[in-house]
Amino acid sequence: MTSTRLALALLLTTGAAACSGGPASDGPHDTGTERFTSQAPGGSRGSLAGEDSGTSPVGAPAPAAPGAATGNATSTRTIEEADIYARLGSRLLVLNAYRGLQVVDLADLSHPRLVGRVPVVGTPVDLYVRGTTAHLLVSDAFAYVVATDGSTRPTRGSRLVSVDVSDPAAPVVTGELAIDGQVEESRLVGDVLYAVSRRWWWYDWVGPVAVGPAASLGAPVQASLVAPGQDTVYVASFDLSDPAHPAPVDRLEFTASGWDVHANVTSERITLSFAGWQMDPTTTWGPVTEFKVVDSSDPAGDLAEGATFAMAGTVRDRWGMDYDGATDLFRAVADAGGNTGAAVQLWRSPTPAEVAPLSRLFIPVQESLTAARFDGARVYLVTAMRIDPLWVVDTTDPAAPRLAAELTMPGQLDFIEPRGDRLVALGHTGEAGTTFQLAASLIDVADLSAPTLLSRVTFGGAFGQVNASADDLRKAFLVFDPPPAGIGLVLVPLLGWDPLSWTSTGGTQLIDLGRDALTLRGFLSHPGAPSRAFPADAAGARLVAFSDQALQTIDATNRSAPVELARLDLARPVNAVAPVNGKLVELSGDWSRGDTELVVTEQRDPDAAVPLARLTVKAPSARMFQLGSITWLLARDWRSGAGWLQAVDLSDPLHPTPRGRLDLTSGETAGFSPGWWGYGDEAALVGSALAIHRLTYVTCVSYPCNPIDSVHVYDLSDPDHPARAAVVTIPDGAWSWGLTASGNFLWLTHFEWGGDLALPASGAAMGRYYVDRIDLTDPSNPQLLAKVNVPGVLFAASADGRDLTTLESEWTGETVRTWVHGLTLTPRGAARLRGSVELPGYPSGAAREGGYAWVATSDWSAGASVTRLSAVDLDAMAVRSSQRVDGAWAWLAKAAGGKLFLQAGWQDQGLLVYDLSSPARPAFEAFHRTNGWVQDVVVGDGLAWLPSGPYGVPMVELAR
Repeated sequence: MTSTRLALALLLTTGAAACSGGPASDGPHDTGTERFTSQAPGGSRGSLAGEDSGTSPVGAPAPAAPGAATGNATSTRTIEEADIYARLGSRLLVLNAYRGLQVVDLADLSHPRLVGRVPVVGTPVDLYVRGTTAHLLVSDAFAYVVATDGSTRPTRGSRLVSVDVSDPAAPVVTGELAIDGQVEESRLVGDVLYAVSRRWWWYDWVGPVAVGPAASLGAPVQASLVAPGQDTVYVASFDLSDPAHPAPVDRLEFTASGWDVHANVTSERITLSFAGWQMDPTTTWGPVTEFKVVDSSDPAGDLAEGATFAMAGTVRDRWGMDYDGATDLFRAVADAGGNTGAAVQLWRSPTPAEVAPLSRLFIPVQESLTAARFDGARVYLVTAMRIDPLWVVDTTDPAAPRLAAELTMPGQLDFIEPRGDRLVALGHTGEAGTTFQLAASLIDVADLSAPTLLSRVTFGGAFGQVNASADDLRKAFLVFDPPPAGIGLVLVPLLGWDPLSWTSTGGTQLIDLGRDALTLRGFLSHPGAPSRAFPADAAGARLVAFSDQALQTIDATNRSAPVELARLDLARPVNAVAPVNGKLVELSGDWSRGDTELVVTEQRDPDAAVPLARLTVKAPSARMFQLGSITWLLARDWRSGAGWLQAVDLSDPLHPTPRGRLDLTSGETAGFSPGWWGYGDEAALVGSALAIHRLTYVTCVSYPCNPIDSVHVYDLSDPDHPARAAVVTIPDGAWSWGLTASGNFLWLTHFEWGGDLALPASGAAMGRYYVDRIDLTDPSNPQLLAKVNVPGVLFAASADGRDLTTLESEWTGETVRTWVHGLTLTPRGAARLRGSVELPGYPSGAAREGGYAWVATSDWSAGASVTRLSAVDLDAMAVRSSQRVDGAWAWLAKAAGGKLFLQAGWQDQGLLVYDLSSPARPAFEAFHRTNGWVQDVVVGDGLAWLPSGPYGVPMVELAR
């Protein structure tokens, strides 16, 4: 059984097209032919003969601080904001982007424990807690279901999931509701949850959404037909008075008039801002923000549409809007666009249906708005290009707002936190000699007319960022005021980047907050990009920080030298897995930090927070190969250029033991990285020999100009003494790809430009494909056999090397056709064509087992993309079945264990499983959503493990 990945053009469109097969002579070459001329890789989109135009096809190888939103101070309904964590006594609920809802026991900060988990389909967005019920809002909840005609159809949308967490070790989903579109904002007001979601127009590229139960989703997603090119934004309300059983109440639908939507929420109304572009030349040409008001005053959740109004400029985030129910004033701050300044505008709005403009104050400056914040009658806004004015606007008289003061500072402010007569701000600056370093500033605003910068500290490396959107910066940038006789605290979870070493450093920065000064204190590094840090006790001597990757408890008794108490894996990145001696071995780690390791888990618990064993590898880039109980790591530190082969003995999986190591030379590691289609760096095992394909492009002086193409062979038969066996040079090739092993042979396809071959009417560059065979019966003396001309790219060969199957594609303008060719090697060393069948579109993966091949093709010649899965009888050279797979794109990943696995496309990520009990007609069995790109499909013991990088290892039970 073999499979290979083949190139495809990536287009995110779908539609309908026909697939045709035919008799053995149906193809661009006559049956019995032994010499073949083909289009270059990429066809008419490929390079001209002898040129490297760079157009070769590429294959996809604790709650936030109080004070959420301003509103009517007399209202009895409390406004609650979501966060990605919540505390329930000694338990911590974490909404993890890679793992869903996680329950962590923090009773002993020296030994935190992950005690419960609720996986979700999609991307977790918001978390609320009522009593012992957690409410999760999840966007991008995509799945495939079986349509009435037997084909697969996609569904997509968002979900509200309610989870009973009274038993932290066994959380239970008690309710689940569909929400149309992708949830972008939410608030909980009283007993009503309001969600703002956007349904993108391209949802309908794949045709009508199937309505019906989907096993991986629960309730069906509500369908909505939207005109092409038209986005829709919804405000939906849900009754949470019975926390365990949420109920939908009402929904309003709006045409999205811009690319960005933000919400200002009070207990009486929701005001949406849509940032867009005014294209009508008879009015204002340039950026414009439209506001839509929703009356949400009904405590039961009924909604009513209110006024619509607009202002010139772009409201950048939620902090640029404010509504005060006591004064009936709505205020907004907008960027004028193109470094032309900013404006503050006011309206009188006594009811949601009434809005009347009052005044506008424009600040003409050759800078752009970077931050805004309202505090009573004051408006603080920041514009920046190279220096950063803080503008203080007084709106005490709403009919005549006035510019009260300006404070010029280096850099820019991104977020402002008012603290009475002080502002604590987060921003970026280059004043310390760095490019875009994080900075915290303390500003005195006691005198409205004379703001003063009291103190500033910089941190976070040359480039620093906080892992939160502009709307959520308040939840990540935590400010704790000084006690009457003491020092306050600012916590900044950050990710810094050093461009010189190309390394990132995540961690938590501690800053002392005094009345008149900030003092930079200690920094504690953290795996991944930390998103939150908060005190675990009232004194702030113990802290908790977490990223999507790990949770960390911290002793901050000495703020200048915080110490890690404990670390807990929350979402260990996994790039490869292998079942070994009843356990699962994982190649894990964050490449940017160089902390790769081997991790051993139970086979049915691949994402265990506390693995059975782990062994540090310290290689930013590594690949794993399995030979019995020996795991081989091909590793490289791209910062130093060092590379090596390392054996790890897993005879006792609970005690992985390093064995032999072979350090590689710079020539062997040149260009070493996971390669992409046509650029080498593939690897394959043949017995105990590891072969690595290297393709090194050289500076071209004169044409023809070919890369250095070679296969390096390493003898791994002795785990204590790995050795270089040989280097095989592949001559003549301008391009090569598809290293695969079959029997004792290595196979590779290369392409040679046609030279004297005439260009066809299509104008496509022409040439010839050849397969190269390397006999590795003796790894120390590999034999490169004579190249064999074939039509297209080899994707399967029989163990004896006599039976070959290739794929060939031909472009004519935007139309592409693909042929599956069956060939037999003759005693003279030529490949004789037995027959061909035609498939529409470009190949997106193929696999073969016995007398059948299965090929996925993507066709967009009609202006919309269609993926089809075809079953080809290789004995009769005929297409036995062809079925459509609706979606943006799908890639045939592997055939194994009697199943066929297709990786779904970029927006529709997941795994489609087909049963091969009848190889002539694969039967769709299930769709398993994967929130990340699947690196591989590893099958064993009735399971399929799907290593997915930071998303861990989704596990699929295979139907018998």
